[in-house]
Amino acid sequence: MKKLLTILVAVLMIFGLAACNNGGNSGNEGSNEGGETAATSIEKLTVMYVPSRPAEDIITATSGLGDIIIKEMGEKGFEIGAVEIAISEDYNACGEALSAGTADVGYVPGGTYVLYSDEINLLVTATRDNLVPDATDPNEWNVNPTTREEGVPVTYYKGLIYAAPTEKGKAVAAKVAAGEELTWEELDACTWVVGSVTSGAQYIYPNLWLKENYDKTLNDLSNKVNLKYPEAFQQAAAEQVDIITCYADGRMDYEGQWNGEWGRDDTIWNQLPVIGVTQNIYNDTVCLAKTGPNAEVLTNPEFMSAFADVLINLKNSEEGKTAIGIYSHTGYVLGNDKDYDVTRNALAAME
Repeated sequence: MKKLLTILVAVLMIFGLAACNNGGNSGNEGSNEGGETAATSIEKLTVMYVPSRPAEDIITATSGLGDIIIKEMGEKGFEIGAVEIAISEDYNACGEALSAGTADVGYVPGGTYVLYSDEINLLVTATRDNLVPDATDPNEWNVNPTTREEGVPVTYYKGLIYAAPTEKGKAVAAKVAAGEELTWEELDACTWVVGSVTSGAQYIYPNLWLKENYDKTLNDLSNKVNLKYPEAFQQAAAEQVDIITCYADGRMDYEGQWNGEWGRDDTIWNQLPVIGVTQNIYNDTVCLAKTGPNAEVLTNPEFMSAFADVLINLKNSEEGKTAIGIYSHTGYVLGNDKDYDVTRNALAAME
């Protein structure tokens, strides 16, 4: 009888302890299929953007994003106390922040994702409206202003190489317009603007273009400066640089400032012609951190699936459209790491 009583007490203690443990974390955890508990709440979610658009524009466009995330993730069983919008100094800084866990979510270009793909999780890939023209001949980009083909989403874009309205810029543009081949010496005599080494349109793919056409790289150029997109276009308008590299709809983004704030007397379409076209660049990504204070939640497959759904559904509301429109995104699809093998190859060629 004494032995039986001892066993009963032990069993009751085990069940009581289990009940206390299950009840004590009910506000922060849920159950997964294996019966283990998984964290479901985040006090503050930091969403980081790269500075390919002016910081004030990003902050304005994403002002309603936090409320959408909090509301819709709450409906899916994940409690987020607050959403902070941050902007990195450059593309690499966003990758570093995700890698270190100081940012939870990052909007990063394909090149940045590839560089950090072992340290962060790919969630979705952006879609954009197809651009017209979608051509490999630079002169086709100079006939009419570029337009977007609404309702025709694509998961790639082209990088363009533009000639500024300087004496050297006009000289190389005139040769391209006449159907003549540019020489390396002519290009090397120009001052180029490039960007972060993980930027597809501002570094990786222009680098590949030089390699394919001249067996040279951006490192071989005698004169180059490193600037973000807004400063690159501003310096082109000020005739301080001869050639800039950018994504294919760059002139659309800075058309107003070209004639307004920067005081040019002719359109950006006439004064910033295309002289080179890169290969297709796979679109931007949204990635999640694997480390940091929120890693337990961010790496929860149920959280990842729910957050992907929220991002994919952003296009269905006006506030959501405004938020994703800052990078000309029209929506998102689930990301596939293999889609970025072309970018990996381009980085390998650059190295």
